[in-house]
Amino acid sequence: MNAVNVIGRAGEFNVAFQASTLSNHAGIVMLREFADRLGVAAQLDEHLHVKARARGYTEAESLLALVWSQMLGGSCLSDLDVLRGDLGTQALLGLARVIAPTTAGEFLRKFDLGQITALRHQLSQLAERVRPWQQSQTVTLDFDPSIYAQCSSRKQGSRKAYNGELGYAPLFCFWAEEPELLYAHLLAGNRNPAGKLLWFWAEVQRRIPPGRRVKARGDSAFYHWKFIEALAAADVTYAITADQTAQVLAQVSALPEKAWHSFGAGTQAQVAEFCYAPERQPSRRYVVKRAARRSKKGPSYWHYHVVVTNDLRSRPRQLMRWALKRCTVENLIKEHKTGFALEKMPTNNYFANWAWLLLGELAFNLVAWFKRLILPEQYQHATIKTIRHHLLNVAGKIVTSGKQFFLLLSEHSFYQDVWAYALKRLADMKSG
Repeated sequence: MNAVNVIGRAGEFNVAFQASTLSNHAGIVMLREFADRLGVAAQLDEHLHVKARARGYTEAESLLALVWSQMLGGSCLSDLDVLRGDLGTQALLGLARVIAPTTAGEFLRKFDLGQITALRHQLSQLAERVRPWQQSQTVTLDFDPSIYAQCSSRKQGSRKAYNGELGYAPLFCFWAEEPELLYAHLLAGNRNPAGKLLWFWAEVQRRIPPGRRVKARGDSAFYHWKFIEALAAADVTYAITADQTAQVLAQVSALPEKAWHSFGAGTQAQVAEFCYAPERQPSRRYVVKRAARRSKKGPSYWHYHVVVTNDLRSRPRQLMRWALKRCTVENLIKEHKTGFALEKMPTNNYFANWAWLLLGELAFNLVAWFKRLILPEQYQHATIKTIRHHLLNVAGKIVTSGKQFFLLLSEHSFYQDVWAYALKRLADMKSG
């Protein structure tokens, strides 16, 4: 071995740094190839104009550096330095250099509402390129709000939410079958989403692939009549969690015991249904599930879950089971929050943080599409943590032989078949 400068010892190993083209994230080359197949960089450079001058990093170089960092586990702007010090990963990503954290912050702060709108449009255009490969004939829309807690009220829009937490209150809509983040909208923490629901629904509609059956589920934040009427007018089958107002609970309490039926084997829960017309509203179908709970002091009580629906065909048990599958959206939001480290906003500027959230949408969806279209079936519902551990954060060495480049991985890897499968799928995508 050539002479090296040993800086110390760990166990039986001498520790030294040496000039070699190594990567700590060899698997990112497949995601970069997938993004290239979709034309992500070209799309961003052609249609986004955030910078006033053309010198320095292009829009795509600036934005995608943040996206790659989010994919690989970066949780803040300073984590860009990990990529800046990893020349092998830069080579795999086709980058001559990576934007510095301070420069990235300055770039994000250049965003205004117009550029936010333009970036949203480009994300929608990129999603359109994926549609021909997506086979799901049903689009189940899962609507949900969330609280993205922050540590400071100095961040624009970081306000105390209904639950007492300080932060932002983004709205989300996921496509359950894929699962893809169709649309996200950033709101200040103290904003009531009710005033944005019709606008939010109109934006979601623009992103629904045509010619597919559309269904919708939502939590009680979406229990607003104008929103529900808009779903019905668009011929969308819906099940929305109802507020348990005194009037609704009175309807539930009035149900005779014979109206309740078993929710299914292995559970003591029961379901029933009733028709109810709130003030100045037509009668609608409500389905309710009840389960016995016991308080800390001992007495038992009924815990209810009530949904309003325009599905008049499904049996109560069937309808409620479908409605409760909406809970999987909470796992997707958790993945978005913690898997991609998007909860903590990186700046004090509202539009910069909004741009950060949209880049997180791109990172989230590129991985979601990659899992569905490129990876084997066992990875369809894998978390980004699993994808990183199995594929992305893997050591590789870049070497040249003649005029060819080689990425050398360990022959002892247990995931050689996954690499072979994914590379073939990428090649097929190119030929297709």
